[in-house]
Amino acid sequence: MKKEYNVLRYNNTLRFAIWCIKYLTIFLLLENEAIYAQPLPSLDNHYNIETFDESKGLYNKDIYGFVFDRNGLGWIGNSDGLHIFDGKRVYKIKDYIHIDNPLLHEPVKALVYDKEKHKLIVFSFAKAKTNIYVLHLDRLNQTTSQPPLTLMLSRFGPLVKWPIYDGHRINCIINNTPTFLDIINFKVVKIQVCNMIGMFFFKDHKDRLYLCAREGYNYLVKNANEKVHLKFVFKCTRYEVGVMIKGVMFSHPLSPINTTLANKKLLDDIVHRNIDKKYLISSFQGVVNDSFGNSYLCSRDWGIQKLSVDRPLTKKVKSIVETRTIFYQSKQDQGWVATPFGMQAFSLKKDTIPLLNWHKSESKRLFYYQCSVEINDSLVLFFPLYPQNDPLHRATLLNKNTNKTKLVILQYPNAIHSSDFYLQFTISTCKKAVNGIVYLGTNRGLCTAQYNGESVTIKPTNIRNNDVINSILDSTKPHHLILATDLGLYEVDLLTKTEIQLQKGSFLSLFRYPIGWVAGSRQAGAYFFDNNNRLLRQLNTDNGLNSNTVYSILYDHKFYTIWLGTGNGLTMYHLKNNLLKTYFEKDGLVHNEFNRESAFMTQGDSLMLMGGIAGISAIYNRNYFFSELDKIKPLVWGVDATYDSNQHRFSFISSGRLASKFAPKLRKLVFHVANFASEQQLYGVLYRVDNGEWLNLKQGEDIELLDVDSGTHKLEIKGMTADGKTSPISIIEYEVSQIWYKSWWGISLFTLLGALSMIPLFLIRNRIVQVKAKEELYKNREKLFGMIAHDLRSPLSAYQGLAGVVNYLISKQEWTQLQKIGQEIDDTGRHLDLMLNNLLNWSLVQQKSLKPIYHHTTIGTIIHEMLPVYKTVAGSKDITLDKNIDKEVTINTDANLSALIIRNLLDNAVKNAPEKSTIKIEITKKDKKLTLLIENDFHEHKLPVVTDIVANINDPEWELKRGVGLKFVMQTLKLLKASIQVSILNNKNRIRWYVEIPEP
Repeated sequence: MKKEYNVLRYNNTLRFAIWCIKYLTIFLLLENEAIYAQPLPSLDNHYNIETFDESKGLYNKDIYGFVFDRNGLGWIGNSDGLHIFDGKRVYKIKDYIHIDNPLLHEPVKALVYDKEKHKLIVFSFAKAKTNIYVLHLDRLNQTTSQPPLTLMLSRFGPLVKWPIYDGHRINCIINNTPTFLDIINFKVVKIQVCNMIGMFFFKDHKDRLYLCAREGYNYLVKNANEKVHLKFVFKCTRYEVGVMIKGVMFSHPLSPINTTLANKKLLDDIVHRNIDKKYLISSFQGVVNDSFGNSYLCSRDWGIQKLSVDRPLTKKVKSIVETRTIFYQSKQDQGWVATPFGMQAFSLKKDTIPLLNWHKSESKRLFYYQCSVEINDSLVLFFPLYPQNDPLHRATLLNKNTNKTKLVILQYPNAIHSSDFYLQFTISTCKKAVNGIVYLGTNRGLCTAQYNGESVTIKPTNIRNNDVINSILDSTKPHHLILATDLGLYEVDLLTKTEIQLQKGSFLSLFRYPIGWVAGSRQAGAYFFDNNNRLLRQLNTDNGLNSNTVYSILYDHKFYTIWLGTGNGLTMYHLKNNLLKTYFEKDGLVHNEFNRESAFMTQGDSLMLMGGIAGISAIYNRNYFFSELDKIKPLVWGVDATYDSNQHRFSFISSGRLASKFAPKLRKLVFHVANFASEQQLYGVLYRVDNGEWLNLKQGEDIELLDVDSGTHKLEIKGMTADGKTSPISIIEYEVSQIWYKSWWGISLFTLLGALSMIPLFLIRNRIVQVKAKEELYKNREKLFGMIAHDLRSPLSAYQGLAGVVNYLISKQEWTQLQKIGQEIDDTGRHLDLMLNNLLNWSLVQQKSLKPIYHHTTIGTIIHEMLPVYKTVAGSKDITLDKNIDKEVTINTDANLSALIIRNLLDNAVKNAPEKSTIKIEITKKDKKLTLLIENDFHEHKLPVVTDIVANINDPEWELKRGVGLKFVMQTLKLLKASIQVSILNNKNRIRWYVEIPEP
């Protein structure tokens, strides 16, 4: 009996031990995240929360799958199908992946991503069937023979719980039937146990796969001989199965966004701690993480909430008054700051600066302190801005070793103490130079300060006496200082008292870094100089600063950056790549406006403290700003092409050549850029088109290109951190088709049509030319008749009545008179011959048939026929011909054309000269030119006509309205390449014609 009792007690003990081990195994599975793939956000962090709902494209919040691919792009599956998530909004994939397959439109029940093969395994359910298809993401934008979508399996019934994928086989439960799908060989693996009802798959901490079947039977899944073997391991009760089901899949089959009950409580606490609105615990579905450490909480009520760790740039130390000079010791966490109410102690562990005087033994306030200087390894001396406000004229001395202070007297020489200068005395800045002397910048120039243990003696140096010195800097030259004053930048020699102005303007701050120094001005930004005082560059509002007033400057040697405290924000300037970034209150600063002399950097950890109008900003979180770029790579995943009346969307891309060719008349291209890095991690996204200038893309924006020309183009995009590190460049090539009428066949067609259309135009033009030629011929004929009537009327009229006169003289035997009449008839015949020669030459000119024929001749030969004629005509008007002609001179010219010029000018002179006047004629040879000079008087009423000729005779656009002979002259001068000058002589009533006819 006793033996049976011991056996029973032993069996109960063994059963209890097995029960404990079994529940311990379940506890370890659930609580140690052995079946949970996602790391959870920490409750200690503060998060920035961004919600993605209907306003950002997520119209169905019942999420069944959420994964990130190796490029960082998110894929979401819900009842509306498959979606793309780029960190900014949610897009339907069917709008961007133009695959004619109804599977993309089916509700998604699960998503699995294969990172190694870059493919997405999608489980959809429609028309009572579960369809499993593979989306090959690397084929979406390639013109390959392999299709981007492959259907693997289609079976009746719903998907139960979450599938498990091991890179070779999909393990899932469809319609309660365990299914093992070999996706490499495209076949379903057989199982040796038939008609088994499965409940869910899970893995232990050794990555072994288990199947939990009905009635709580748990099997270890093994592969052998291309079959699946199930080995029974243990059996759970119905309650235990329920606990495991709730632990593995809470509320929805959402692995890997599933979570255990304990983890769900943690996430719910995070949500409630970081947002004001209280959500029901039952609405929470799960969490998924991206590669940047951001967590995404999923809920049926509020969609997706992105939790990004809030890493502020600074820690705020608030004050209700402005702050000036700062001193801080990191080991003791003890600092002192100057305020209008005296020196105040502060600690970075506290958020505010107490408005209490540090020297508690003083019953009166310590007035406005401005600047400080370390006079040795243990003492720091704080100077007041207005020493006369304290009747005892004191400064504050701090012992760094004991953290105790005392007041010391400021002593002035008698000459200063009793003068008006003392009453106006202010101390703007102080600096311990490399020679060990403490210098003060005052409103009356540069002074020295010497501490003797009990007091501080101030003496003027007689340098910049009538200027306000706002900052002091050591020069690279021995015994030299650089001064920032209200009137400019100066380099001064302390020994000779000489000074050199480096820059005009009003300057507030100075700071030296290893390869140069920086000067902050009141109205012109920051000036950068090298160590030889040469100006390198200037930063102002035109090239990146938010304010031209630079109050304070610090240099961060760890990241090679200059920090500028300005009148509107704190600007970081990287010296290697000239990048600028400005931070404001929204980035963690205590204020946007800084103060002069209110900047301090600790040694070792390079903690930067910058004061201003409302406290101190402690810049301590810079390491996160300069993170590595392994994960920071902006991704272009889709394109929207906008035309005149519609919009087309194109496939998911990352880099390479776009398979889709854009049509012509493209108004706008929008490249969607996915970027999950925060503004702190990523300084910006840079892009350029066709090797142009790199442009900065603001956080959350897409690349928009307007009015894209036809042809092949290249888009390059890269990410950049604040210290200038850049990610690898992604290159996308795309092509815009040419408008058909601008293509080669369009141009050929237009050319052919143009040629055909030119034939009738040519015929019409030819007809118009013929008509115009006839009209010109008629006009020339009328001109010819008019000239004949004009030029022949006078000579022919002379013959009228001559027959009667001759008969009368013969009958009377007046032989002398008859001889004179014969001479007149002979002269009139010569005149008529000259006129006919004129008409002949004119007709040849009109037909463009008259050409010069050069030969050697004498001047007498040219004029021998015309002079007798014009003597007779001139004699009839009692006009004297004053001739000076070298008749024997030989010249190579066209005698007929030269005679035509002389004859018409002489005829014009005789015709227009008044009676009893003199005509001067000179014809000679000069410098191988035939020169002709004709002077004659003219009637006073002819003055307007003569003035018009003088002013316009050599103007090619001028058209002579009257004078046929002068027209002959102008046309003949062009043929002979001769020149003419016409002038009015001093008496205002005489004209001179001067012609030069060159030899060929």
